[in-house]
Amino acid sequence: MAIFINKVEISDEEIGREMQYHPAETREGAWHSAAQSLVIRQLLLQQAANNGLSADDALNSSSQQEEAVIDQLLEQDVKVPQADTATCRRFYDTHQESFIDKESGQRRAFDEVHEQIRGYIHTKAMRVAVAEYIKALSFEAEIKGFDL
Repeated sequence: MAIFINKVEISDEEIGREMQYHPAETREGAWHSAAQSLVIRQLLLQQAANNGLSADDALNSSSQQEEAVIDQLLEQDVKVPQADTATCRRFYDTHQESFIDKESGQRRAFDEVHEQIRGYIHTKAMRVAVAEYIKALSFEAEIKGFDL
């Protein structure tokens, strides 16, 4: 059964082609993961087109172009502040075991791992923010044939 995102169809054939990238214990699990991926991709591409981010038609372009457009969209619409030093220090102090040097057995100094911590916190916050952004797009969209 086809899926529609704001009247744009995702066919069973497209889902079938996408399944190879979503290994699962069952065929149904792979189908669901593939369909979910395509639904999210379509939501993002439609929003990118609405934002005028692509000179080409974002809905009819190559995968590489689509990835670039999605990256632009997320960079434009999803903002996550960088963790300040105090936040990084709290993380360092509460996760001491994560910063033990395997060779010496000593905890690495905060200054050695500060940027690594900042990057970790930013990545984690970005994942949450992107998930919320996708959820918001799905609430605004008319999705038929699939529940996110």
